[in-house]
Amino acid sequence: MHADDPVFRMGITEPTAIDPYKAQEGEGILVCKLLFTGLLTLDGDGAPAPATAVAWWGNADATTWTFTLRPDTVFSNGEPVTAHSFVRGWSRALDPAVATETAYHLAGVRSFTAADDTTLVVELSEPDTEFDLKTLQPIFSPVPQCAGPARDPAYNDMPIGNGPFKMAGPWEHHRAIRLVRNDRWNLGPAPEVREVHIDVLDPVTGLDDEYARFLDGTYDYARIPPARTAEAAARDGFTEQEGAGLFYLIPFCHRAPMDSLDARRALSAAVDRQGLVDRHFHGRRTPAHSLLSPWFGKAHTPRGAADAGWTAYDPDRARAAALRAGLGPGSRVQFAYNTGAGHDAWVADLAHGLEEVLGWRVELLRTDARGLVDHRTSIGAAGFCRAGWACDYPTPDNVLYPLLHSSCTAPDAAGTAHGDNEGRYANPEFDALVARARGCADPAGRAEFWRRAEAVAMADLALVPLWYRTDQRVYAADRITGLRIDFDGNPTLTTVKARKTTR
Repeated sequence: MHADDPVFRMGITEPTAIDPYKAQEGEGILVCKLLFTGLLTLDGDGAPAPATAVAWWGNADATTWTFTLRPDTVFSNGEPVTAHSFVRGWSRALDPAVATETAYHLAGVRSFTAADDTTLVVELSEPDTEFDLKTLQPIFSPVPQCAGPARDPAYNDMPIGNGPFKMAGPWEHHRAIRLVRNDRWNLGPAPEVREVHIDVLDPVTGLDDEYARFLDGTYDYARIPPARTAEAAARDGFTEQEGAGLFYLIPFCHRAPMDSLDARRALSAAVDRQGLVDRHFHGRRTPAHSLLSPWFGKAHTPRGAADAGWTAYDPDRARAAALRAGLGPGSRVQFAYNTGAGHDAWVADLAHGLEEVLGWRVELLRTDARGLVDHRTSIGAAGFCRAGWACDYPTPDNVLYPLLHSSCTAPDAAGTAHGDNEGRYANPEFDALVARARGCADPAGRAEFWRRAEAVAMADLALVPLWYRTDQRVYAADRITGLRIDFDGNPTLTTVKARKTTR
C-alpha cells in the first residue's frame, strides 16, 4: 500500500462463510467484520465500546437486555439500520433449516423484538450477566431487507452490510475477495484504505505462500510459518501479542479409547509441551496447563489437572496411566489434523513422542481444514485431533461454554455433532457451574465460578491443552503505519495509513 495506491493486499485460505449467519473461523470473521458492524465493538484495550448501539443495560437478574441504537447509520445500499435489521439478522441465523455451526452463540435467547426503530429488547431463558459481550460475534449482525433467507447464494457471496467496507463484486471462491471502502459508514474516521484485495490461497501451501508473497512485496501483511518465526521477529514490521485463545487436542470422549480418563491422562502426560514450543516455535509460545489463557488474568488461575501434574511431561506416569486404560505398547490410536497451516512438523513430532513414550502406533489422518471439521463432528471420530480456539468475545464463557457444555455437542439423527463441543464431553457438575457463573452479577464471584468450572474440565481432561494463542504477524513497515492486531487476531484496516515519505 502506498499513498498514491491506497490498496491493502493480503492472503487468506478459503473461509467457511463471510455472511454473518455462518462466519466462524479467523478468515471468515476477518471479512465479515469489515462488512458488518454490530451493536458493540472493542476499544484498543479490549473493553466493550459503543458501535451501532449507544447504550445498553440488563435488568436486575440479567434476563432482559435493552439496546438503544444510533438513529443515523445505514447499510452500504443506503437502507437505514434499525432494531428491525437486527431482528431480521438473528431470525435468519436461527432458521432451523440452516443448522449453522455458530447458532450456539444465540443459545439462551428466548426472544428478541424491535420495540421501535432504535430499541432492541432481548429476553433470555436464563440469567446471563455477560450477554452484551456475546453480541461481538458476527452472528448478531444486522442485515438489510434484501438479505433473504440464510441460504441465498447471491447474498452469501456478496453480502450487503453496514461496516467500513463493502464487496466490490461477488466472492470468487478459491480465488479472491475484493472490498472497497464504504463511504456511508459513519461509526469512526473514514479508513485511508480504499480497497482491500484478498487472495484466497491453496489450503495446503497457503501459510508458506502468504509469507513468501509478503517477502517479495506483493502483500502488505502476513501470518508467519512457525519455522520462519525467528527470521520474521528480526524484521521492523514484526508484531506479537498474546491472545485469549488456546491450541489443544480434542479427545473424542464418546468412544474408545479416549472415553477412558486414564487414556486422556496418558496422552496429556506424554506430551513434551516445552520441547515442542522450543523446537517448532523458537520458544515464542507459552506451554498451556489450563484452558483459560493468561490473557484472562490471575483471577482465572485453574486448579485440577495442572496441580495433579497431568499437563506436566512425565513419561513414567503416562505409561502407567496408559496401562490402566488398556493401551499398552502397540495400541493403535488415531491423530487427525489439517495440513497447510503450519502444523505438519509439530504434529509429526508430537506423534513421534507418543510412540517413543507410550509405544502407541499413532495413525496420522491428514486432511484440509474443512475435512478436519467434517471428521471431528462425525460419529465415527476416534482417538484425538488438533484444534485451535480464538475467542469471539472477552469472557471465559466463550471458551468453556461452547467447547465443553453438554448442550454444544447436539448430534443430529446421523450422529453428526452441531456445535463446538466436538469431543462430546458431558459433565452435569461442569454445566451447573457454567450456569452459576452466567447468573452471578458480582465479578469476583463470577470469576470464581469460572475457575471452578475450568477445574472440573481439567480434572476430566476434557481437552488437552498444548500452548496458548500468540498472534505473530509481519507488515510492510516501510509502506504502512497504524496497523494493530485486533482481538480476533486480524489487522485493523480502519487504522492503517500509508507511510509518508520525504523527497
